[in-house]
Amino acid sequence: MREIALAAGVKKKEIIEFLHANIQTKIDFCKTIVTSFSDNNFAYLLFACDEKFIEPCEAILRDIIIDYIESIYKVDYLKKHISNPLNQTLAFNAYIKVLSLFDKSTDEAALKKILLFNQTFFIDSFLEFRLAPLKKHWNNLATLSSDNLTMFNSATFVDVIRFLINTMDSIVYKVKVVIKGENVSIYNMKNKNAQIQKIAECTSALDLITNVLNSCPNYVDVYLNEDVNNEAVSFLSNVFTNRLRIFMPKNKILN
Repeated sequence: MREIALAAGVKKKEIIEFLHANIQTKIDFCKTIVTSFSDNNFAYLLFACDEKFIEPCEAILRDIIIDYIESIYKVDYLKKHISNPLNQTLAFNAYIKVLSLFDKSTDEAALKKILLFNQTFFIDSFLEFRLAPLKKHWNNLATLSSDNLTMFNSATFVDVIRFLINTMDSIVYKVKVVIKGENVSIYNMKNKNAQIQKIAECTSALDLITNVLNSCPNYVDVYLNEDVNNEAVSFLSNVFTNRLRIFMPKNKILN
């Protein structure tokens, strides 16, 4: 039996909570024992794995940490280092999300080389000190963006997001968004013949937009149970243009 310990300062315990939630759903086949706890200084995540499963378990753990860095840590980092001249929260946050996805493969390749699990892995220390080369690259992105955003207007923001999305490789074939009143569910289809799988429940316009952008789909289908002016849907329609269709009851297609 092999034991792996992850730790973060108690002020950053949300990192451990993110990792714990994702590990529980992804490594059942490894026959692991997973637990988490906190003391006065650190939050811990511990799990034990059969020796024969250690490599696939470490690979999954590595992917989960990379997902945290890419989807949360990098986005927050760029947001802090890029000025928002228009004070448009929705468009700006969408822009930051797309920018973080634009060179994701480069980040992933670099992270896989330095994410090694020996004894206790202090995740917040890793983020602070081992990411220096990546942060240098992110700082260059932030500087370039800040310099150019001063010339942006609201339309240009959407144009840039559309350009970035159109130049990236698609991750899934299609995303299906189902909106029923306050309830918004997102499903994706990895390829044309794959089964649709539920990936998220959204609680805000930004949540909906970032979940769709994160999937980087070829196509987006939106299902509305009534004719409403939905800010997130309007924004996504402007980004994906003819790759997004809106369905109303009785299969009426709006665009």
